Amino acid sequence: MLKRLRVQSWAEFSRAVKTGATAGKVAATVVSRMERRTKTGNKMGIMGLSDPTGHFEAVLFSEGLAQYRDVLEPGAAVLLQLGAELQGEDVRARVLHAEPLDDAAAKTQKGLRIFLRDTKPLESIAKRLAGPDMAASNGGAPKAGSPGIAPRGNGDGEVSLVMMIDLETEVEMKLPGRFKVSPQIAGAIKAVAGVVDVQQL
Repeated sequence: MLKRLRVQSWAEFSRAVKTGATAGKVAATVVSRMERRTKTGNKMGIMGLSDPTGHFEAVLFSEGLAQYRDVLEPGAAVLLQLGAELQGEDVRARVLHAEPLDDAAAKTQKGLRIFLRDTKPLESIAKRLAGPDMAASNGGAPKAGSPGIAPRGNGDGEVSLVMMIDLETEVEMKLPGRFKVSPQIAGAIKAVAGVVDVQQL
């Protein structure tokens, strides 16, 4: 998913800045957020961030702080567009744009392929694909054996069920309609008892 989003690790971004780059895209977890006033009286944010290659800081000026404060809560996984400059050997980064990583991932996700050995998990899969809002409006998720699984609202991903009949035989069925798909939904389906695997397309 990160490859599809064409993000850099912090280490890669730092190396690129040291060779002349001034901007890039990084995925990180928000560790901390401090806000303080500048000499001109405007607020600025100092974000403590982390990815698998290290911890780093990025600043956010008053306009960006107002715009992205809700996204940049400690503990959140975010996709950041960073601007940067080199001060001596240190890379100074500033946040130009921020969005939840799941939202960014959902835009690139084409669909899911769900592998099963029997029909037992179908009702649980239906609930996760329909989503809580739709399940409530339909009086609950479709019962096992019902004609179909209702597509989740605002979705544009395709979903296929792959029934693993035996070691040499698989039957793939594409569900009609479009569904909202995301890494969170894929993870929830993968956790259903009886689901063998979930591939994100």
